Amino acid sequence: MSTAHDDLDAWKRQRTLELAHELADSGRYEDFTDIAYALQFERGMATAQALIDGPDMRRVLNQRCADAREKLAPPAPIPAPEVLEVLEAAPDTSNDHAQLPKAADFERAPSLLRRALGIVWRSGNAGDLNSAPS
Repeated sequence: MSTAHDDLDAWKRQRTLELAHELADSGRYEDFTDIAYALQFERGMATAQALIDGPDMRRVLNQRCADAREKLAPPAPIPAPEVLEVLEAAPDTSNDHAQLPKAADFERAPSLLRRALGIVWRSGNAGDLNSAPS
């Protein structure tokens, strides 16, 4: 009886890990906590969080979630040639204290922050974040 129970537990663990990876790769989940919730409450896997709750697994799932969401994100619009000319002619510095971040500034940022800043950066409104109404 013990062997059958061990086999069932091993199968449950393996199936939980497979589902967790599938959910992470879907791009619909922000991070590990969303996946644990989905497994537990949407899939009825009461022990799922305990099975996937470890620092290495959290790191893997969080990275897979971020990678999948980035693949699903719409590409940045390509500026018209006349906009590119204006951007190229603009000086690299200004007297404004709020500088637009460079793409390299986002590479190590957490995914949600990176996506939010990317939207602001692409829209050109980064200077508006620090300006108070007069």
